[in-house]
Amino acid sequence: MSQFQFTRLEDGKKHRLATLQDAIGMKPNVKETWLFVSPHDDDLVIGAGLWMQAAVQAGVDVQVVVVTDGRMGYCTIDQRETIADIRRGETYESFEILGVARDHVAYIGYPDGALYDLQGRRRHRPSDEVKPREGHVGLCNEFVYHLRRTRPARVFVPTIADLHPDHQITNNELMISLFHASGAIWPELGEPLRDVPAVYELAIYCDFPQPPQLELRTSDEPFNKKLEGIAAYRSQLQIAQLVENMRKAGPFEYLREMNFRFYSPANHRNAFA
Repeated sequence: MSQFQFTRLEDGKKHRLATLQDAIGMKPNVKETWLFVSPHDDDLVIGAGLWMQAAVQAGVDVQVVVVTDGRMGYCTIDQRETIADIRRGETYESFEILGVARDHVAYIGYPDGALYDLQGRRRHRPSDEVKPREGHVGLCNEFVYHLRRTRPARVFVPTIADLHPDHQITNNELMISLFHASGAIWPELGEPLRDVPAVYELAIYCDFPQPPQLELRTSDEPFNKKLEGIAAYRSQLQIAQLVENMRKAGPFEYLREMNFRFYSPANHRNAFA
């Protein structure tokens, strides 16, 4: 058995595919960049720890953006003032286990649990806790910058169906930022994207709103690395139970293709012809 096995569902039929390139539709001899957007530092290893390893092995340039600072993840009173720094160290360790170097992990660093006040884009205020970029703050400001900086062929984000508000806001703000990043607006944030990236949803805690189309199954080695990557978050006192739950679930991960596209009347003309 190879380390990674892929299955695509199309019209109820299963297609077993030997390579990541075939499974996800990568063009031959083209090196891609993939951007994984994580509301919290530990979300990606849970929902995409296997996909990220498969991507690294296939020669994909894997880039990560962590949205929040993890400040609400303290499990003891002693951790309350230091948990953000503790979790950042754990994050770098976790991604290095998956094969993603720390210089490929970028932080927005917005307050954990408080993204509702940082939606959209607005001018920086003296009272703002967060640092401005080009005189502005807001998730759209940050996502447009990172999309134009990394210029990914594919973007991965936790599903909008997740109950955690940070996950919902991250998904929603990223989707509108794809529109902004592809236009001429806000030129100080970089050159507009030539092509809109393909978008995929991950499931972290809550299930997908519709069934996924892609399955990844792995051998023991990548699966054990994923479990080791989860266990790196030692500050989270419930992590041992999470590792055990993931072990019982087995070496599987799933993606749902979002089919993000801009609106045109032509998209629907044939249905009404």
